[in-house]
Amino acid sequence: MIKLFRNIRKNLLKQGKTTKYLLYAIGEIILVVIGILIALQINTWNEKRKDNNLEAQYRIRLLEDLKEENAIMNATLDYSREVWRHAQNAIVLVENPQMAAVDPVESLVDFYQASQIQDPASAKSTYQELIASGQINLITDIDLKTSLIRYYEYNWTEGSASNLPNTYRDILRSKMDNSIQAEIRENCGDIYIKIRKTYEVSLPKECTIDISIPVAETAIAALRNDELIKRDLRILIGNVEAKINFIESLHKQLADLIFQFEHAKDDKIL
Repeated sequence: MIKLFRNIRKNLLKQGKTTKYLLYAIGEIILVVIGILIALQINTWNEKRKDNNLEAQYRIRLLEDLKEENAIMNATLDYSREVWRHAQNAIVLVENPQMAAVDPVESLVDFYQASQIQDPASAKSTYQELIASGQINLITDIDLKTSLIRYYEYNWTEGSASNLPNTYRDILRSKMDNSIQAEIRENCGDIYIKIRKTYEVSLPKECTIDISIPVAETAIAALRNDELIKRDLRILIGNVEAKINFIESLHKQLADLIFQFEHAKDDKIL
């Protein structure tokens, strides 16, 4: 093709047709420019197609992470509510002995389980990858991207409401007999359950420990009369309630974010 154009130019010059030669040269330049523009447009289209495909993949992964996050948050709420239930049973025994459970062994379990803690981890690997690689702008839906950033930039697992002081745990475990604690841990300890791609912990709804009534009664009497334990147990109940309320509010935000991802317009090329 190039040889053909060169021959045409030579023939025009030989024939002395300068004007036609200039017009032809201009036409040739225009054709070259058009060819370059077409090539650039094709390249741009290909790059856009690659970005669209990558965005679609990231959106699938982000949605999976958010669903896992939802499962983790549900497990955390269940765990916290169980701790709160045991703490409420224990405080009744402290403040209203006549309303407490008649079984001192069961009450020992309540005192101990109220001291349990959980350490959940947020499912945010895909989001961190997007931030670290500078590819967060692949998410072209502005509202979706903004909601995603707002949610993940406040890490609920490390927030102050999720990590309030728990002095009750320290004082209770420093004063309860080790053999009692070991018996409760063995029979009433955390249960590991599969949550989508990870394992989370839960507390058993019911458990049985092998401790005699007299031993349990003596231990309960000591706990009921300990002012530090009573003080810290009251603080613990307030802190756990604050944690539950905080996570429940974020849970609603997470549910809205999942809804956004599931219903976002998806016209990407796959």
